[in-house]
Amino acid sequence: MTTTGLEARPASVALLTAAVGTDQGAATVATALAATVADAEPAERDALVVAALRAAVPGNADALTRRGLPRDVAEATVADVGRKLDRYGLRGADVDWLVAVVTGRVVAVGRLQFELGDHLADGSPAWGVHVPETGPLDPDDCDRSFARAPGLLRRLAPDRVAERWRCRSWLLDPGLADVLGPDANTVRFARRFRLDPPGPHDAAEGDDSVAKFVFGVPLATARASAPTGRLRAAVLDRWASGGHWTERTGTAPVA
Repeated sequence: MTTTGLEARPASVALLTAAVGTDQGAATVATALAATVADAEPAERDALVVAALRAAVPGNADALTRRGLPRDVAEATVADVGRKLDRYGLRGADVDWLVAVVTGRVVAVGRLQFELGDHLADGSPAWGVHVPETGPLDPDDCDRSFARAPGLLRRLAPDRVAERWRCRSWLLDPGLADVLGPDANTVRFARRFRLDPPGPHDAAEGDDSVAKFVFGVPLATARASAPTGRLRAAVLDRWASGGHWTERTGTAPVA
């Protein structure tokens, strides 16, 4: 149920629960989810999808526990659905991401999230690494996440085992070290990864990501924001000079 008063449709919730543990891509499941509400009034469809995502959380935590995840990990995994919806809304959070989380394709292990079914540039399998907005990026907390995650991911999806981590994030922008210094938590996190060569979409994606995750607003609004804090001031300075923030891809071996 949502604050709109619309009840989740059982078929929508059942579809999300059935997708737990399968190798269906999030986009495929999201398309099928949209089809379960396609007969509703256009103004109600997003609300019905939100209702289904929220309603699926408890049952999908149970399903992930049955598939071998510890209860605390299963509950932390699906908790990102509500957190993202509350902060960004359905479209701001991205439906594919929310589907990936609620179906256990993205697993929360301590400070970090890990994505099953990712891949490197050459097509070989990888486990994706994501940084949720849940507090400081403490290096010791990250160490514990990286140490614990492989065993859990292998147990949950033995057919999608990987030997490399892959992270694509604005946190890997090399310019952050100049702004925050080499000992900043975000810079130390970035040093875990070896950067791939720059790509053609790095700048556009990086600006959008910085606006979303640093300012919590769309890019146009972020550009007009007040420069409160060192990071925000540095972001605005680079934009004012005509520069861009990049979203870079980095990889690292799984220990």
